[in-house]
Amino acid sequence: MVTVEEMGGAPVEITAIGYMPSEYSSKTGSYYDFSLIIGYTDLDELTAKFDMNWSSTAVEVYSEPQLELSGIAGGEWIMFEFEQPFQYDVSSNLLYELAWNGPIDPPDSKIYSMNWEDEVNSVVTATSPDSPSGYPTTIKPNILFITSEAFLEVQTFAGIKSSF
Repeated sequence: MVTVEEMGGAPVEITAIGYMPSEYSSKTGSYYDFSLIIGYTDLDELTAKFDMNWSSTAVEVYSEPQLELSGIAGGEWIMFEFEQPFQYDVSSNLLYELAWNGPIDPPDSKIYSMNWEDEVNSVVTATSPDSPSGYPTTIKPNILFITSEAFLEVQTFAGIKSSF
């Protein structure tokens, strides 16, 4: 979960999300039926039950039948460019979910992210995408949203200058 404040409090168009892996991540891996969905939550703290956290219908913005990661290195963003931009309208907190079916290949592949500690349970993890509930935690991954300002009128430089 990302709060309205963490998103900057203004509407934006999100075109990609990135994860910062730690130096302990595996260098390669295959993740089957990988998907990224995004939507809204009215909650300020997530519950263990996944379905109870969504206040809107989630939209799939990225999917791969077999996501191949290779050459993963700490300090370099892993980027997922959305198939369609997501219009974030600041009506609620942003909720996103990454899921894949196991097993991963090789079986010991792990992508560890750089993390920070939140004050509330803003992340829920599970060992299966079919799990109805997971484990709420305050440990939050470092993520990067690629955005553009949304819902703004296109103006020329002269139009902007004359508005002052």
